[in-house]
Amino acid sequence: MNNWLILGLGNPDKKYEKTKHNVPWWVLDILENKFSKNKQYEKNEKNHFEVRLDFDLYSLYLVYPSTYVNNSGVAMKDLLQKEKFSLEKTIVISDDIRLEEGRLRIRRKGSSGGHNGLNSIINHIGSEEFLRLKIGVGKPHENEDQIKFVLSKVKNFELVNNSCIEAAEACISIIEEGTKTAMEKYNGV
Repeated sequence: MNNWLILGLGNPDKKYEKTKHNVPWWVLDILENKFSKNKQYEKNEKNHFEVRLDFDLYSLYLVYPSTYVNNSGVAMKDLLQKEKFSLEKTIVISDDIRLEEGRLRIRRKGSSGGHNGLNSIINHIGSEEFLRLKIGVGKPHENEDQIKFVLSKVKNFELVNNSCIEAAEACISIIEEGTKTAMEKYNGV
């Protein structure tokens, strides 16, 4: 079976729903809603909530870690220990304070860039070799606390929501057209 895993970094409590850190979960919600007719199941697992969507050529697993952003590596490691998932067919979606609000960037590999969730994944799986889709949430002001910034509400909801719609399309493009094509289409959007 051709299984793809899309893991969105985010925090499970309701108070975080509209925050910058949870923007990746908006992308998962968009994919789930858009392809609701393809849904096979949704279930709670030990360290995550999982939705499976089946298409003709692949199955897509949308994963919402329940470990909070800073411990996302726990959920990722658990998932990769299952035979149905591989790092080569995994997309990790994160917010990015180094990108302008609403901008997208697909990267094949790299450091955490200071993102605690990506850092947790790198530490738990022992590799920086995984595909990531970053969504810009803007930069904090010079003296603004970074943690408070990413846990604050998105200011330009319409702009960021539109970028999440683009990010959902980018995920499907990666799977169906390849990473290079997706990067050409969506990087900088």
